[in-house]
Amino acid sequence: MAADTLFVAKTEVMDCDIGGDRALLHLENNTYFTVNPTAAAVWKCLEEPATIDILVGAVTEKFEVTDEVCRGDVEAVLAEMIKADIVKEVTA
Repeated sequence: MAADTLFVAKTEVMDCDIGGDRALLHLENNTYFTVNPTAAAVWKCLEEPATIDILVGAVTEKFEVTDEVCRGDVEAVLAEMIKADIVKEVTA
């Protein structure tokens, strides 16, 4: 993923907190997801368009993890969210 690519949560997805995890519901296809606290931190940042660097910064600020390890995890989470059609790439 390119460093300058922006990602944002799709507006068709609603979310709520459930004990530190997040529940996500895609309203168009009625798909329900739960995400762990790390993915929840990524999700929260995606309320507005964000780059990988912004997402990595948010996660490393909240959890004790190196940038290098975090970047791989964030990229994996984003790839899963894009595949699930709850996040999209946007142009600046």
